[in-house]
Amino acid sequence: MKTDWQTKKLDFNIKDKLINLSGTCFWYWNTFYSFLESCGVSSSVYRQFGKEGGKYQLMRSILELLERQERYDIIKNIAGQFYNFTPSEDEIDREKANKLLVDFRKIIGSSLLEDEIDKKEVEKKIETIKIISEQKKVYQEKLLKLKNNFFILCTSNDKQKRGYDIEKLFFDILDLEEFEYKRPYKNESEQIDGHFKYESFDYLVEIKWTNEKNKQEEYSIFDGKITGKAQSTRGLFLSITGFEDSFINKASGNNPRIILMDGEDLVHILEGRTTFFDLMKLKTDHFVRKGNVYIKYRNEK
Repeated sequence: MKTDWQTKKLDFNIKDKLINLSGTCFWYWNTFYSFLESCGVSSSVYRQFGKEGGKYQLMRSILELLERQERYDIIKNIAGQFYNFTPSEDEIDREKANKLLVDFRKIIGSSLLEDEIDKKEVEKKIETIKIISEQKKVYQEKLLKLKNNFFILCTSNDKQKRGYDIEKLFFDILDLEEFEYKRPYKNESEQIDGHFKYESFDYLVEIKWTNEKNKQEEYSIFDGKITGKAQSTRGLFLSITGFEDSFINKASGNNPRIILMDGEDLVHILEGRTTFFDLMKLKTDHFVRKGNVYIKYRNEK
């Protein structure tokens, strides 16, 4: 089947294949975002749709927007990228992904790759690549600064200032990854170390940096802050020094609502091995499926 990518509305079968490929071939959001950007879809476009409906819905929304804007050049780029795509993430169902890719290539045919791209489109793609490269450079520079700040904190003897600064650093990470969040605040009866939104839940934050692992009593205090809040409220407890077994056991009881993160997890983020978003995906997947509130990033590698 041949498609005139410059004038015709996107064929339903092709659109359906692109949507299914998006949800099947990618596990991590950052990898999917990089794919979209390489096709010419700017972050301002995909960010407006959020992550609530998953990658399937995000691609559907993007394609519908591109059709309204008559940006068939970008749609063509997306199709071309998938035509040559090779699944690489271990977490996906590769057999399913490869089958979908084979079916997609049969629908597209070789004509897609034989189409010429005019000089203007080539220049536009080069400019897009430059912008993406600059954005990644800025991201890496900011992340490096945060990492250096953290290791400076590790040598600090001022416990009060260190506690304040680690809270600031945590929310600087969320800011870098464009989360919706609120920094520490105090209401009529309690001090909250801040909160953020992830998927359909609000997460209250508790951040501790003590000389010892956190005990069960600290869990009870934090759990009390969550009690009485909306059902969509959960908690994230970040303890740089980790948790005692009694704490973990208590947090893993009936109807667990608190996810645990430690200093080692934080270092993985600051070293660029993972992102906070992907770490939350790992933790919430285990939290929901297995009731495991303390899955660590290294345990999955």
